[in-house]
Amino acid sequence: MSSDYDVKPVLKWAGGKRNLVPQIREFYKNLKPKKYIEPFFGGGAIYFDILKTFGEKFKKTSIINDANQDLIDMYKNIKTFPDEVIYHLKRLKRDYEKHDYYFIRAKFNGKNQNGDTVEKYQGIERSAALILINKTCFNGLYRVNKNKLFNVPKGNYKNPKIIDEENLYKVSSALPKKQNIRCQQFDKIENINKGDLVYFDPPYHPLNQTSSFTSYSGAFGKDEQIRLRDYFETLDKKGIYVILSNSSANFIKDLYGKFNIQRVHAKRFINSKGDKRQGVCEFIILGDHLLKNK
Repeated sequence: MSSDYDVKPVLKWAGGKRNLVPQIREFYKNLKPKKYIEPFFGGGAIYFDILKTFGEKFKKTSIINDANQDLIDMYKNIKTFPDEVIYHLKRLKRDYEKHDYYFIRAKFNGKNQNGDTVEKYQGIERSAALILINKTCFNGLYRVNKNKLFNVPKGNYKNPKIIDEENLYKVSSALPKKQNIRCQQFDKIENINKGDLVYFDPPYHPLNQTSSFTSYSGAFGKDEQIRLRDYFETLDKKGIYVILSNSSANFIKDLYGKFNIQRVHAKRFINSKGDKRQGVCEFIILGDHLLKNK
């Protein structure tokens, strides 16, 4: 493995795969994929490990995608304008310290807690604000209400690390070219071909009704999970290496019953009390073509 891409995700993404990277790597480390595609990018922990595992050529050809426009705009701005992102982060950090978290959140939404309109962050400044609120909100959640307003409360942090300049420059260098950082539906990405590796990390199907948060990119219910399964199967039949993560819900087990389902254990950080944060079982689902070529 190359140490040149020892990159940390920019965001604390709920459901992120940073802690599961070693387990997931076991399913792709011996493959010889032509290129890498990640339709639900989120924090990007697997992508950064792909670069460590397979080298720089995958930075040149990879396609990363997410339906969250703010998230994709942030990555495009980090790729192209890292200096400006850091400049705005430093200024917003001063605003955060002078005012508070809710001042930043209000300007991210364009509305304060009373529903009054305020000046809304735009462009690179908005991308910097996304990083700041992610580092200071409750457990790195990205959740919006029915009016598409970010509504996660402030987290309980004494000294959150809002700015990591060195890592931001590493991320800027490691991201693929701007035209390969996309905002599309997961099954609308072009240029996926036989021999490519696709890793799906969709919004998880809830284990129960109370475990489900409002999706950051719109509803992702049973119909969308079925649509994703059908797409997973289509790519697999085309000779594409496919790996998918999801919850260990019975619905998911039944949905992917014809495929190889591996159980992994992950520590999740949604509960506000540290001693209540326990390991949970999750599924890693492997396509038939991948298993034939491991």
